[in-house]
Amino acid sequence: MNARCHRNRRRRRCRRVRLCRVERAWFCFGFGVTADADAREESMVSTSSSSARSSSSVASRVAVLTAACVVAAGCAGARAVDAATTTGKPELNTLVTSRARVFSAGLDPFLEATAASWFENLGFLALESTTRVGAGVWGGAAFSADASLATSYCLDADVDTATVDNYDFVSWLPTPSVIEDLFEDYPDAKVVLFESMVSEWYAHAETQAKSAAELGDACGCASGAIRSSSSACGDETYHYCDIYPCMYERLFGSEVPDEETWKSAYIDRVREIKSAIPVDSLLVVPMTTSTHSHAHAVKIAKVIGEFLSITDDVDKFGETYPFMTRNLVGKSLDAGARFWIVVCALIATWVIFFCTKRSPVRRFFRRLLR
Repeated sequence: MNARCHRNRRRRRCRRVRLCRVERAWFCFGFGVTADADAREESMVSTSSSSARSSSSVASRVAVLTAACVVAAGCAGARAVDAATTTGKPELNTLVTSRARVFSAGLDPFLEATAASWFENLGFLALESTTRVGAGVWGGAAFSADASLATSYCLDADVDTATVDNYDFVSWLPTPSVIEDLFEDYPDAKVVLFESMVSEWYAHAETQAKSAAELGDACGCASGAIRSSSSACGDETYHYCDIYPCMYERLFGSEVPDEETWKSAYIDRVREIKSAIPVDSLLVVPMTTSTHSHAHAVKIAKVIGEFLSITDDVDKFGETYPFMTRNLVGKSLDAGARFWIVVCALIATWVIFFCTKRSPVRRFFRRLLR
């Protein structure tokens, strides 16, 4: 009888060792830590040691807390919306040797959104209309609101160009409307004009204007309406109705898109910009938002890099930062963001299904190994 009990105890101990090895493999996969797994194995094998069991329990709880912190931090880095990271200048990326002050005078919202993302990727601090775009956590981009230029344009008698002093790149409304004022106050700046065909431009501008009108209706920008206090309508520094529909009416002549009026205004404004900015300070880039080859995107990047004198190796610069156009339907995630999303998913899976002793998955493996 004693011999049978002894054999049964040995079998249970062996099963516990096998289970512990499986758990240790999962633990090391998630965190690269073996000390805690060894402690857990020792505590399961040495059932008579209460101190080891206590140490294992504490270590397990610490592991759960650490995993939760890593998941939260990783997901925050993938999303990268921490506005605090945009208070200073981001570091310049590889092959970018210097900064330049760049004003984008283009009127195509799709191209201006592309340009803002592209310049941010170089390490520039960018302002796209009322959105500040800077370096975020773990390689992402951080977005925050800055409507100081727009509110000055719509509410002040003279636009305050000093509001963009900290930015390397400024684009979209009201930049095309005040480009002469900006260049007068910053004569060393470079102006880039992404010019698209008028029919293509109108389709994009109409889409953007409809989106702006929907937000305007929701924020109570119509005459006699009550302004909404929603965070989507601004913050303590401005309200969306301060700049809408002002920016559209003053540039295109009407709040609601009118094809003939808006196309005429677009052609006239592009002509005025080309006449107002000196040739040596202006780069006109004929563009289209339709799909183009990688070679064409590399060529555009080379032209911009050489014009701005921000790189010593134009060829490598163009290959590293091709100017790929995108639309406003959505923003694709970069490789860094995709990597951290996968890491977050794996760690979250480990925490949910394998970390706690009472998890059903862990119980399943325990029964399977018995």
